[in-house]
Amino acid sequence: MPNSIKVQLKTGQMVLFVLALSLLFLGFYRNQWQMARPKKFSVFQKDVESYVIGRMVLTRQSGIFSKGGLLGWGDVNPNDVNESDYQHQYDTYFDGLSFESYLTKESHPGFQGLFFSILDQLSPFTPSSNLRLFRMLAASLFALTLTGLITWFYEELGALSAIFVLVSTLVSQWMTLFGRNLFFVSGFFYLPMLVLLFRLQKEKNGRPLSYHQLFCLVFAFIVLKCLFNGYDFILPTLGMAASPIVFYGVQNGWGLKKFSTRLLIIVIASLGAILVSLVILSIQVMFASGNLEGLNYIIETINRRTFSNDPSLPAVYETAANASYWSILRIYLSESYFDRYMVPYYAIIILFAIVSVVYFILHKKKYATAGQSSQRIALIITTWFSLLSPLSWYIIFKSVAYFHTHMNYLPWHMPFTLFGFGMCGHMIETTFARLRDQHN
Repeated sequence: MPNSIKVQLKTGQMVLFVLALSLLFLGFYRNQWQMARPKKFSVFQKDVESYVIGRMVLTRQSGIFSKGGLLGWGDVNPNDVNESDYQHQYDTYFDGLSFESYLTKESHPGFQGLFFSILDQLSPFTPSSNLRLFRMLAASLFALTLTGLITWFYEELGALSAIFVLVSTLVSQWMTLFGRNLFFVSGFFYLPMLVLLFRLQKEKNGRPLSYHQLFCLVFAFIVLKCLFNGYDFILPTLGMAASPIVFYGVQNGWGLKKFSTRLLIIVIASLGAILVSLVILSIQVMFASGNLEGLNYIIETINRRTFSNDPSLPAVYETAANASYWSILRIYLSESYFDRYMVPYYAIIILFAIVSVVYFILHKKKYATAGQSSQRIALIITTWFSLLSPLSWYIIFKSVAYFHTHMNYLPWHMPFTLFGFGMCGHMIETTFARLRDQHN
C-alpha cells in the first residue's frame, strides 16, 4: 500500500476517533443530543446509583473496608425502601453527614464503590463537584470503550461501517441512559470483547495468540467486569467475549479443532473468573455480617433472579416464574430503539434480516471478491450469533427481566445492534465499491 494512502487512512482514523469520543462523551454525560427525555435521563436508575453514594458516605465515616467494602444504603428500613431513601443517600453525601445504620448489598462486589470512595477521599473538591467528576469518568470510560470498538470497525470493515455504528449508538436512548451511571460503569461490559477483537486482529496480521494468552485475557477482563459492575447482564457480556472468536474464526477459516478449543477456553476462563469474583464476594459478605452465610445468600440471589421455582422464595417471585417467556420477550421486542420515534427492536431485527438476505443475493451474483465474501459471511454470522446474548439473558434471568421492564434494554446492544448496523454500513460500502470497479 502506498505511503500516501496509509497516511490518509491513519488521518481518517484519528479524526474518527476524536470525533466519536467527543460525541459519545457529550451524549453519555449530559444527554447533549437529547436522545433521552431530560427528566428520565436525570433520574435514570437513581436507586442503584445511590448504592455507590451510600458507600462513599460510609467510607468517609468508617473507612474503606468497613462492612466488607460492600455497596449499601444508609438509614433505611429494609422492608420499606422508597424514593426518599434514595435521595437521602445523596443528601447525606452532599451535606457531609453520617449514617446511623447501613444496609449492605450482598449480591455485588461493589469495587466501583471502593474506587469512587478512594477518589472521593483524595479529591480536594466539594461532594457535588466530585459527583459530577465521577459521572464524567464513568461516561468517559463508556465512550472510550465504544470509540475503540468503532475504530476496530473502521480498520477491519471500512469507514461507512464505523460511521453506522457511531450514529446508531449516538441516537439510541438506552445507550445514552446507561452512559454515566456510577453503579453500572457500562464500559466494563464491553472491555472483554474489545480487547479480544484487537488482539485477534493482531494475530491476523502475523502476531500469534497462544491458548495461555487467550485464557489470561478473558479471565482478567471478566474478573474486572464482575468486580466493578457485578453480575448484571453477565450472559450478554460473556456472549460478547465469544463474538471475536466467531468473527475471526469464520473470516480466517479456522479449522473446527482450533475454533472449538478457543471457544472452550473462553468458557473455562469466564467460569473461572466468575468463581473467583464469587469467592471475593463471599469473603466480603462474611466480613460485613460476621458469619459464613455469604454463599447461601449468593445462591438465593441466583434463584431469585432466574427462572427458579424455589418454594422458599417470596410468593411475588412465583408470578415471574409462571409468566410465559413470550410475554416477557414481547415487551422487550416492542420497546423503541429511539425516544422520539417509535422504531421497536423487532423492526431492527427485521432490517438486519433483510440486509442479510440481500447480501446472499449479491453474493450469488458475484458482487464481492473472495476476501470480501469471507469477511461478509463472518460479519453476518457474528451478527446473528450475537442475538443469542440478549435472548439468553431474557430467558435465563427471567425474573429480573419480568420485574425490570423499565430499564433492561441494554442487552440488545451487547453487541447485536452494533454488529448489525456495522453490517449494514459494510454491505453498502463494499457493494457500491464493487459496482464502481465493474463499471470502470
